[in-house]
Amino acid sequence: MKNVKKKTPQFLGIGLQKWYSAYAMALLELDNIEFNYSDKELYKDVCLKLNQGEHCVLVGANGTGKTTLLNIIVGDLSPDKGKVLWEGGTTFSYLDQQLKVAQNMPVHQYLYGVYEDLFEKEIQMEKLYEQSASDPDNFEKYLAKAERIQEELDAKGFYALQEKVGRLTDGLGFDKSHLEAPLMELSSGQREKAYLAKMLLEEKDVLIMDEPTNFLDQGQVAWLAKFLMTYPKAFLVVSHDQEFLRKIATVVFVLENQTITRYKGDFDHYLLQHEIDKEQYKKDYAAQQRYIKKEEDFIAKHIVRATSAKAAKSHRARLAHLDVMEAPGKEEGNVFINFPYTHPVGKIPLRVEELVIGYRQPLLDPISFELVEGEKIAILGQNGVGKTTFLKTILGDLPALGGSFSFLPGIVVNYFNQDEKIDLNMSPFDYIHAHYPDLNNTEIRKALGNCGVRKEIALRPMKELSGGEVAKTRFALMTFKKSNFLVLDEPTNHLDQKAKDAIFASIERYPGSVIIVSHEKDFYDGLVDYELHF
Repeated sequence: MKNVKKKTPQFLGIGLQKWYSAYAMALLELDNIEFNYSDKELYKDVCLKLNQGEHCVLVGANGTGKTTLLNIIVGDLSPDKGKVLWEGGTTFSYLDQQLKVAQNMPVHQYLYGVYEDLFEKEIQMEKLYEQSASDPDNFEKYLAKAERIQEELDAKGFYALQEKVGRLTDGLGFDKSHLEAPLMELSSGQREKAYLAKMLLEEKDVLIMDEPTNFLDQGQVAWLAKFLMTYPKAFLVVSHDQEFLRKIATVVFVLENQTITRYKGDFDHYLLQHEIDKEQYKKDYAAQQRYIKKEEDFIAKHIVRATSAKAAKSHRARLAHLDVMEAPGKEEGNVFINFPYTHPVGKIPLRVEELVIGYRQPLLDPISFELVEGEKIAILGQNGVGKTTFLKTILGDLPALGGSFSFLPGIVVNYFNQDEKIDLNMSPFDYIHAHYPDLNNTEIRKALGNCGVRKEIALRPMKELSGGEVAKTRFALMTFKKSNFLVLDEPTNHLDQKAKDAIFASIERYPGSVIIVSHEKDFYDGLVDYELHF
């Protein structure tokens, strides 16, 4: 692969890594990528290099274009300018954050399909052994071929596949019923775990994953982190889960101000160095703005004078060719979320007594607890154990199989449902207007802006937005509903850190009772009064 000169970053901090090493063998290189989405310019001359064995993460605020960049890398989108260069023979697999595949085959068959070529060799070997037994004249020829195949199967770990697949499915929380069920009968989260499992079994040169922890519980996130830490090949992961990123990252790419900066080192090193570099960027931006203002003043003053018009035109031409820096923090914006409170109702707003939840069969032992007014609790447990089923039962979306629950009269619930189906053809503005048609344009735009949905995307179809921007739109809707009881099911999925901090602060201020289901301990730790383990 030829060396391509990369654009120099607009500022350099102490310890900031070079864009590339002239001597390293890159599996993947992005060369001056530019891309526009509708009217939005996402990237300016973006460069990225991923080397053999590097454990890389890609971070950035919601809406900066992380998922779009992954789609460009894997070839699902074409850049407007620049090249995506894969080293010849490099293999990769991509875990999309919004997989839509459904298959009729059982999960175990789907997973073992990774080794289809080995199973075919086993069949070929068995036929050769049978031929050696039935054809004495060619016994040695058939036997030699069969033994060569057996040696190949041994070398590739064929006879340990069951143990290998078992360790992986155990780590990701599959039980026997999941493995025997067709993919299409699994929940969306379980199905995505099956895709993740197959991806890990494939052991490609590069793993590309977009928000892989969104559908995993704490134990499964820890297992995945341990797996990736010891993965001998390269990966590129997009995630907003900082605890997870701390465990897996040895290289951090940050996407901001329409470009990418590479940090060599762990995630904590990136956080420290990035703050230094952000401050330097602010200074460089301010200096450039002063220069622009000075040039514009000179041009305005001299362009009308015959004696100095030529000099003014020269200054104008120089200014026209200036690479203007993006305003610092433009993508992040300010996020303020407030869940309005209505009125108190009594000491025990929710009482649960020997409640049995499930569909045809109980998922858990009977559940009993009382939630005191103003208490905030986190419900924890493995995926599929029944956390969301419990929420849907007490909210009346599913019938109880036994026992009882009761809310005090006057309880008004504000519910964030992780499984809510929304029309992604609608814009954020239209989505809120459909629920509250009496709101005026200013009220809707203000609510969206407070939640981090910038004005330039408020009228864009949500199918063009990031998962985080869609989640912020849903939170904006919740800010119009007065309530005294919050129910939040995985509220942090897809959200950047600034939005998570805003959600944390809003829950902390909220005087009513709160039930949170979350796999992110960093989010609810220090926020809830106690944890309820299912």
